[in-house]
Formats: sequence, structure tokens, C-alpha cells
Amino acid sequence: MFLRSHLLCLISLATAAFAAKVGPTSTLNIANKNIAPDGFSRPASIINDIHPGPVIMAKKGDRFKLNVVNKLADPRQLRGTTIHWHGMLQKGTNFMDGVDGVTQCPIAPNDSFLYSFNADEAGTYWYHSHFRNYPSFP
Repeated sequence: MFLRSHLLCLISLATAAFAAKVGPTSTLNIANKNIAPDGFSRPASIINDIHPGPVIMAKKGDRFKLNVVNKLADPRQLRGTTIHWHGMLQKGTNFMDGVDGVTQCPIAPNDSFLYSFNADEAGTYWYHSHFRNYPSFP
């Protein structure tokens, strides 16, 4: 059991290290899919058909233009989503922060939203949903 859990951890790290990369001007398609990252199949939200989602590469001063398309298709409930960009200061663009109900309304199902902001500092950042982006389909 100890060896299996360490092996799964190494596989997950290797997968993340070789994840797809996109530039600061890209489209991110959010959808549902059954995946088995730890060997047990479960519903998940994926971006551009992969989990974890693609790494977004940018240099200091780059202008982000990320079109997020909501393709979440839940047979019991269609739902909105947003993307929150951790660590991005959003100077003058707080409406691009992606926190639903605070800085943005959710992106409706089958709709899109263009996030546009500057990378003010070099670094590695991450992003995630801020609107009930949990899978609930069978």
C-alpha cells in the first residue's frame, strides 16, 4: 500500500510537470468528464480536455486574454462558473478577478467570458473556479 500511494503521487507529479501549456492569449473550455487520477473513476471538471488544466505561461508585462467557455453539461442541472486567478493583483481590473457574486456574475452554460488583464509580476500562479464547479453528474 505504501509503495502504491508513492507511485501514484509520482505519476501525478509527472503528469503535472508535462501538462499542456497555453499562452496568455488562449481559450479555456471547461467541461465534465469521468476521470481516474488515482485509479478510481469519478466525475470531474476538466479544462481543454485534460486534468489538471493547462499551465498558462506568461512573462512580466504580458497581457492576458483568456476566453473561458462554459461547456459544463450536467443532465440534472446546468450551472454557471467563473475562474479566479490566484496571485494576479488585478490593478485596475478587479472585475476580472473571477469571484462570483463579488467581482463577476457566473458565466452561463454554453456561454463565454473574456478575461483580460496584465501580468504585473513574474512568477508561477494558479487558477480555479469560484462558483459551484463541483461535478454532480452520474
